[in-house]
Amino acid sequence: MATNGESARKWLEENREQISEERIIQIRSNLLKKINQMSDADNLNESDEHQGLLEALDVMDAWLQERAAPQETTAETSMLDYSPLIQEPSEPAPQLTQEEKLRRFQNLLKATKQ
Repeated sequence: MATNGESARKWLEENREQISEERIIQIRSNLLKKINQMSDADNLNESDEHQGLLEALDVMDAWLQERAAPQETTAETSMLDYSPLIQEPSEPAPQLTQEEKLRRFQNLLKATKQ
């Protein structure tokens, strides 16, 4: 089958109607296994083959992601929710005097130190 990205693309286009997602996953798994074997064997002197397999794997992944993505129209996906995240308070927050602020702050410090 595919040994590089271009041949993988061509194969997918030619077989788009007949191929199942399971078959693509199987082929992807085989590509990954071969890449791992090459990496484990430190057999990277055949870098063109290794790079081609990586490209083919990327093409397979992109094809699977495209197939898994729901087919929505752009109008459906661009609907944004502009509603407020929180409700405005019904009554304003009480204004504290400087002494009250200091007293509450000191109480908080005492509570956290214990």
